[in-house]
Amino acid sequence: MRYFIFFYLLIPLANCLAQGSSQGASSFTQRENIIFEDDFSNDSLGHFPHKWKMSRKYAVGVNVKTHAIVRQDGVDEVLSTDGLTWVKPTFPGMLSDSFSVECDFMVKHKDDWIGIGFRLDKNGLDSDINKQFLFYYEDQQVHILGCRTNLIEEENSYESFAAPPVVFSYGNWYHLGFSYNHRHISCYLDSTRILDIPDCGFRPFGLSIGLRDSAICKHIVVADGKPLDFTRLITEKKFVTHSILFEFNKAVISADSGPFLAQLAKWLLKNPGISIEIDGHTDSVGGAVSNLNLSIKRAEEVKNQLVAKGVQDARLTTKGLGSTTPLKSNQTEQGRSENRRVEFILLENH
Repeated sequence: MRYFIFFYLLIPLANCLAQGSSQGASSFTQRENIIFEDDFSNDSLGHFPHKWKMSRKYAVGVNVKTHAIVRQDGVDEVLSTDGLTWVKPTFPGMLSDSFSVECDFMVKHKDDWIGIGFRLDKNGLDSDINKQFLFYYEDQQVHILGCRTNLIEEENSYESFAAPPVVFSYGNWYHLGFSYNHRHISCYLDSTRILDIPDCGFRPFGLSIGLRDSAICKHIVVADGKPLDFTRLITEKKFVTHSILFEFNKAVISADSGPFLAQLAKWLLKNPGISIEIDGHTDSVGGAVSNLNLSIKRAEEVKNQLVAKGVQDARLTTKGLGSTTPLKSNQTEQGRSENRRVEFILLENH
């Protein structure tokens, strides 16, 4: 997630209007709010990923390109390390006071972990990490360790957080979703909430991802938690979203789409003079006729959801275009995921 924001396992879903999370995974991320995303597919294997930087403490006196590299794991490119490494994404500026981080990860041995680290000084985004959350395996369950660093005295204080008894094992992929919203922290492992802190007592400004030994991760997404700006429907006459997710080859909307639809319905109810057309689009996987019929049914289901939330039926029309108007090439999964979408078109004279 996506979608207050945390980590999850993302699997391509053919014929979906948007790319979704794996079955059972929880997502907080609105794709329109993404400020950083990397699946390492554009990096050279065996090299340090080009969208990242090393955290400062591990870049002193070492060849940083040996500490974190991109390698192949099955069909995916993953971030791998040769020991203990923290890296940070190169998005501009600092984190807002509402954001999420999501990724897929795997641990293979007892001492492996994946970590999320924060910098608490907005003037020191290139400084060392002040706060960490480490996720690791022990006794066939997930465990969480918090660490606060006193940079002046160079001392660490640790806090263990109780997690529910989620089955967690070596060699399996899991989706991790971490959300921060005005000091409220939530964290999910797939669909299970494993951490909830109503007031964490700190404000992060910078972000790092940490890997220990043979832990690996893939498809990392960082998103801002600000409300969506539906006024683009007025200024641009169109609003394109990849945040409405469907079950594979069906017109059943995923629960992960709830936050987006709730925000849109709320905005429409506040603007009763606006009417929209709901257009469904698919990728080119499957036959043209079946894609067209699927896109029609999905657009109609989006309308049904909005009507159920109080929007007048007469303000909503639907259209299915199947795979006839792609945004990107359907020859790659990234292109197909861009083509699976819902578009809202402003209707004039209503």
